[in-house]
Amino acid sequence: MVNTRSFRLDTVIMHQIPNGRRTEDDADPIEYSEAPIELDAADRAFIQQRLRATLGGRARPVIEDVGLASPSPALIKGLATLTGNLVKDSAQLASMLFAQQKAVSPGGLVMTVIGAVDTGPCVAIAKMEHQEGMRVQPVNTATGLRTYKAEHLRDLILSEGTRVFKVGVFPASSANAGSLLGGVVVDDQQVHGGVAQYFIEFLGCKFVQRADVLTETFLKATQKFIRVVTKDDPEANAEYEIAVIAELQGNSDRVMPTSFAANHLRPEHQDEYMAAIEAAGLPAQSFEKDTTLISSQIRRIRISTARGADALVPPDMYQDGSVQVSETETGGQSTITITDRITKMSGAGGKVKAD
Repeated sequence: MVNTRSFRLDTVIMHQIPNGRRTEDDADPIEYSEAPIELDAADRAFIQQRLRATLGGRARPVIEDVGLASPSPALIKGLATLTGNLVKDSAQLASMLFAQQKAVSPGGLVMTVIGAVDTGPCVAIAKMEHQEGMRVQPVNTATGLRTYKAEHLRDLILSEGTRVFKVGVFPASSANAGSLLGGVVVDDQQVHGGVAQYFIEFLGCKFVQRADVLTETFLKATQKFIRVVTKDDPEANAEYEIAVIAELQGNSDRVMPTSFAANHLRPEHQDEYMAAIEAAGLPAQSFEKDTTLISSQIRRIRISTARGADALVPPDMYQDGSVQVSETETGGQSTITITDRITKMSGAGGKVKAD
């Protein structure tokens, strides 16, 4: 995860895009800058603080989505590793955002920032919109290049009427050749941490699912699978349930569905299980384990019977043979055997009846 509180700003270039989006037949109406903005220390500190405030506490991790075949990740990687062309590449990013935003989207400035997070370089891509309309005019540098002067920039972003609505930050550490681009995004116009789909697609990315959500999904998908394939086999049901709980209680910091299937499931169930894992949207090889959302569910195994009896036992008692589940000779029924010292029995209300 990117430490957004450490974000520092170095170089900024902006391109002004109009309302709506360009169609293939339209002329290009974007006012492209031809040079970065000359910033003094106060302006640089203010923009840096605005971006930190937008990112703080709501940034969601994203990773490059190769299925989108977007040119944005390659451009961002080049800028993050300081091998790209800031003027040319930022203009292409602005053009692509204008082509992908909604037809009802207001105009604004697309800002590309070269900065740093923690100890390494990064790139930030942001779209800013002014609630009272754009009040900034481009100017020329001493060499005749179009840019924005600092006082005009203050008009735009140092007022209460302007917010940095959409921003993505990508560290150079995730921009190595052959690796997938990774970073964080925020959309200040969306509620509950949402981000406009067109902005995510413009960046060529997709959301990275949280480890705690993936772990919870793994438990639910596996238990659903177990219920289906062992509905007539109580011994296999108990065996599989114990295995998944033990897997989640283990010391490994990763969940490995393929290994789980190979080590704990019968051969006739393994392919069907991996299909269920894929259908649940889970990585087949491994993902980070975080049991925060399921901690109360994996402490003990619940063995329930048709007539309403429940037995709650820790997984290690099944593994060491203290709990056994076996089919009776009559068929259709099972015997649950618990070997332990009884310390307490209680009634339905929880009051102790006898020792």
